[in-house]
Amino acid sequence: MGYLLTSVVLGSLYILVTILVGLRPSNIIDATVALWVSGIRRLRAIDYAAVLLTKYGRFYTWGLVDLVLLAMRLWIPFLELTVAMGIAYVVGGVTRLLVRRRRPYESGYGKPILTASGYSYPSGHAAIVFSGALVTLVSLGGLVSWILLTEAILVSMSRIYLNAHYLTDVLGGLLLGLTSGLLAIILMPIVANTLGVLLRINSALYLYSFSNVSGF
Repeated sequence: MGYLLTSVVLGSLYILVTILVGLRPSNIIDATVALWVSGIRRLRAIDYAAVLLTKYGRFYTWGLVDLVLLAMRLWIPFLELTVAMGIAYVVGGVTRLLVRRRRPYESGYGKPILTASGYSYPSGHAAIVFSGALVTLVSLGGLVSWILLTEAILVSMSRIYLNAHYLTDVLGGLLLGLTSGLLAIILMPIVANTLGVLLRINSALYLYSFSNVSGF
């Protein structure tokens, strides 16, 4: 019940931020942060680190985490992470098509260090990495989960640093990611039971066909 209530609150906040961004794509908070980021003195090492985080910190990192869970036969965390990232990816994609917000560098805030495709709100990187971070924290715990949470924060910060997203883009992605992670955890008993039923049906059909072929 606690997860359900929290997911409703976070989901409602995501909808609220989405409506505000849709009604007013340009606001003083985003403009101030974007202007500050575009004007900071950049170091090549930090630029390089931000590009690496952006390129490899989303699907490469979290896809690898998912494969490790699968290889370790941690079925529930594996399914939770897969479902969470799927929800974040689909909902985020639909939202971007509805809001159609331009990226900061397309609106004159600095030059792109790394160009990005598609619209700006919400941040797909933030949505994916925070959906994964929440699942690993809740379902696994331990030091590795906190390391992955740190990675999620750094990846999201890199998107602002690279002029690819406004602050509210990342905020929206964070809210979507957390909501997706909680929904995946809530839905997991249903998903697991459904998969169990399908496997039992498949096994029964296999035994039935085998008995017919064998003549028993």
